[in-house]
Amino acid sequence: MANYRTTVILKTDIVDSTPRLAELTRSEMGLQRRQHKQFILDIVVSHHGSIFDQEGDAYWIEFPSVTVAVLAAIEMHQSLRVIQAGKGEKQRLAIRAVITVGDILQQEKDTIGTVMSLTARIEKVTPPDEIYLSHAAWLVLNKAEVQTSFVNEFNFKGFREPEKVHRVEQKQRTRVLTDQYIVFTDTRGFTRFVKSNNIELIENFLLECDDLINDVCEKYGGTVRQVVGDQYFFTFTEGERTLEAIELLGRNWEGIIERYRMGLSIGLHKGNLNVIRSFVYGDDIHTTTYLSEFDRLYSVKKDKISVITSGRIKDEFKGTPREKMFQKFDDQLLKQEAHKIVAREYGVFRFIFNENQSS
Repeated sequence: MANYRTTVILKTDIVDSTPRLAELTRSEMGLQRRQHKQFILDIVVSHHGSIFDQEGDAYWIEFPSVTVAVLAAIEMHQSLRVIQAGKGEKQRLAIRAVITVGDILQQEKDTIGTVMSLTARIEKVTPPDEIYLSHAAWLVLNKAEVQTSFVNEFNFKGFREPEKVHRVEQKQRTRVLTDQYIVFTDTRGFTRFVKSNNIELIENFLLECDDLINDVCEKYGGTVRQVVGDQYFFTFTEGERTLEAIELLGRNWEGIIERYRMGLSIGLHKGNLNVIRSFVYGDDIHTTTYLSEFDRLYSVKKDKISVITSGRIKDEFKGTPREKMFQKFDDQLLKQEAHKIVAREYGVFRFIFNENQSS
């Protein structure tokens, strides 16, 4: 006799993944898939679930209850938005999720059951960023913990009766990421470089710059929040790893200086970020961008590397060997009122880690 078992199923899938992956190299495609799988797996494990099947970027996941499955799906959506904060709607990855409950049968490597077919049918009508429930899953959901709304009745192929489908109401509220180490980088002389060079050389620089910064972030646990031309905005959660990342970025940027004769201005500050969907905002971001402007505006050494930090960063390393690497910025050089305000409120320091920095 076949051993059927009642199972709560969550299926997730990246929306429009095929055209996205077509734009990537084989190594980039493999990296993105590994990162996405780890992202899904971490949330699944934390909610006592397990992945029992995979189809490309789609995952079939089993959970102990419908409510737990819904909470896991909500966390996936919210965390994915936070990770990609600053990316435009067309650039960010979006997933859809479907939750059902029913009997399944495991036969060697295959999982069969009517509920599997129902899940696939509901997925086809599920929009990006949404979580849809079958009627059976909705019936056993803890309604006091999760708010839902009725979507419609669908006549799915292969099913005699219409299926009522429900959606999870995800509240779009701003999340505050506290105590972030915020980095803003700006290439010095990029506008002049674009005007005086051909498109091939410009592309070579941009791709090299992008690889360099993404490699540094990946190595030290950073997250790229936004990219505008040659300017990058990224964050870390640990102070020491932030400085190590900046030191590596500075050393590797020496090759950029040799090949393209362009320096780099880096602003570094500690503060909070506000995130809703793919948008990120906050006063501490503005402060960091102001810090990146200090040496660019007040130094004639355009092919050097400068790192300007707020006093919050220096205070993090008080009493450590790194404290001597912070040098007070001469406030008398400041001309713009916004820069004077930053200096008065936070204090401004140069972070000196090699000899090829502005002074």
